[in-house]
Parts: sequence; structure tokens; C-alpha cells
Amino acid sequence: MSLIALDGAIGEGGGQVLRTALALSAVTGQGFEIAHIRARRPRPGLEPQHLAAIRALTMACGAKVSGAFDGSPDLRFEPGPVAPGAFRFDIGAAGAVSMVLATVLPVLGTASKGSRVAAFGGTHVPASPSFEYLSRHWGAAVRSLGLEARFELVRAGFYPPGGGEARAQVEPWSRQAGLDLGERGRLVALRGVSGASRLKGDVARRQTDAAARALWERRRLEAEWEVLDVSADSPGSFLFLEAAFETGRGAFGFLGQRGLSAESLGDRAARRLLHFLEDEEGAVDPHLADQLVVPLAMAGGGGRVTTVEVTRHLETAVEVATRFGVRAKVWGRRGGPGGLEVGR
Repeated sequence: MSLIALDGAIGEGGGQVLRTALALSAVTGQGFEIAHIRARRPRPGLEPQHLAAIRALTMACGAKVSGAFDGSPDLRFEPGPVAPGAFRFDIGAAGAVSMVLATVLPVLGTASKGSRVAAFGGTHVPASPSFEYLSRHWGAAVRSLGLEARFELVRAGFYPPGGGEARAQVEPWSRQAGLDLGERGRLVALRGVSGASRLKGDVARRQTDAAARALWERRRLEAEWEVLDVSADSPGSFLFLEAAFETGRGAFGFLGQRGLSAESLGDRAARRLLHFLEDEEGAVDPHLADQLVVPLAMAGGGGRVTTVEVTRHLETAVEVATRFGVRAKVWGRRGGPGGLEVGR
């Protein structure tokens, strides 16, 4: 079978191209070769977190791979059959554990038996979904597609040293469910998780109090809160807020920063969630929209998702998916409301 040729500089020009291609290649059996990986980035080529995703998918489907080294501008990936098992992925330093798990778990779900995964690296790092976003938000969304995954945070890994550990177990997936997230429906619940490690001053509680105060003062909203003292090798904090509707859902994660008070972080998180609540033109948040492209393509039942913001990541994921024969399209202007549709 000939290989699908991909340009690594298309769309957002980063890891989205690679992760989408790896997952769909493993499931469809279609090999690919990708050139100009991250060509427009200050440091082009594959980085450690991308290599971790390649190793994970290689292990999951026994792929033949060439070009998988640090800084490589090209990659060739020829998958074998997906096989279940117990896997250990060391992503390294503060590489995003959530991105690797979100890539490999749907693939492992297509196997005949369940799989267990232990992943080591960054569980709470900038510009990536946090562990809570993956386990609570993404996990709930793909469960609607019939993919059952359970998660455990053994140890948080904060940026930059990382050193975290997350575990997941995924069951065989029937892959026949469709998904309609065209409308939000009624607001069912607001939930928040605030955690901290190795910080003085009860940071997790102060983040919670500030966010709760802002939600009440601005919209008279109350949330269900979990305040956690998490295990970690380095100091750090996080705040996760989620809105669950009858059908839609939106969630946002925030990390503590040097020089940013716990109160400021809580207020900032609440304002971001409120902005999503006020913008009623999409059923899901922008990040979830692009992360549903691959699961929708794999599930086989098709689906429709609206979002408050069409991003380059969403456009890129859809463009790559179509190269693997997926009937998918995006509508709406980038930066404005729109949506995603995947055919059966």
C-alpha cells in the first residue's frame, strides 16, 4: 500500500499534524510519511514530546518507523495491527502526558481486550490540557462515543521539571456511537478542582475562594469544589473549571505562575469560564472541539460539534483526517463560532 504524503508545516504546523496522523494511521492501517515537520517553528523538527507520541503509537501497533529522532524534519510510519497490553511511556521532563494519552487511548480502545497505560512526564504544563481536563472533561466527552477510559493521578508533574505519573485503563470500544453536540442545552452543573503542592499559604483554598467569589458576584453562580493537596516532586498549583450542560460542555485549566497571586489566578479562571457561558453560540470549548476530531473519525457513527471558536488546531486536525479518508469538514470563520462535522 502506498504511503499518505503529509506536509508537517500545514495548518498550525506543529504537533497536531503528527498526533492526528499517528492515531488514524494506527487504526486505518494506512502508513504515512511526513516532511517539513514544524518547519516554521523557532526550533524545527521533532521534539521529545513528539518522539514520545511516536514511541507510544509504535508500541501500540508494532509499527515500522524511520526518522524518529530529536530534530528530525521527516518521519515514515507504517503501522501493524493494534494489540492490547500494559504500556509504560516515559515522556520526559515536562512533556505533556495528557497529549500522549489522548492520542494513544482511542487507538488502544480499538483492540480486542483492555489495556493499561502508565505515563511519566508533565501532568500540568503550559499550552497543554491538564490531567483534570483529560480525565474529567475529555474522558466524559469520549464516553459519549462509547470509549470507556479510567484515569488516576499518581503524582503531579508541574512545569518545568515534570516528574509526574498518570495511569489510565481503556476498555474495548464498539466504535458505533454517533455524537450530536450541536446545542448546549440547560446548564446542569459547575465544577471546580483546585490543587497545590509544596507551596505555603493554603494556595489551593485561596484559588478556590477567589474563583467562587467571582462566579457569585458576577452571575450568582455556585460550583461544586474539590480542594486537593497533591503529591508532587516540585512546587506548583492548578485550577480547573468545568461547565456541564444537558448535551454540551466547556472546561478550562489554569496553572499557578511565579508573581501571580492565588487570588488573581482564581479570578482569571472564573472570568474565562463566565466568558464561555455568555457566548452561547457553541456547545463545547475550542480545545475539546479539535480533540474530538480523531475519536469521532474512529467511532464510525459520525457526529456534529459546535464550538465558540474555530481554531487552527481544529482546521489542521480535520485537514489531516480527510487525507486518511475521513469525511470531515469545518465551518465558521477562524477565531469565531463554528463547528465540526464527521460523516458516518
